[in-house]
Amino acid sequence: MTDLLEDARQNIDEINREIADKVADRMEEVVKVVEYKEENDMNVKDEDREEQVMQQFGDLFEKRDLPRERGRQLGRLLIDTAVDAERTMMDK
Repeated sequence: MTDLLEDARQNIDEINREIADKVADRMEEVVKVVEYKEENDMNVKDEDREEQVMQQFGDLFEKRDLPRERGRQLGRLLIDTAVDAERTMMDK
């Protein structure tokens, strides 16, 4: 039983590393968005796009039999992380 638990935890740890890598990849794309917004004198916040991303995560979670609202919350967390980074970059 302990081996099963330890194996599962090791798998979760690996998945967590993969998630962190994907978030880092996502943030690299945020840099491109910042550059575009700066060149085109656009605001950091885009509420329509934010809702679209949260909807997308809700749908993705729902398709995987996961709670839709948790997907929306994850989308919100990723958006907030990106907006914080965008503001930091644009303030420089």
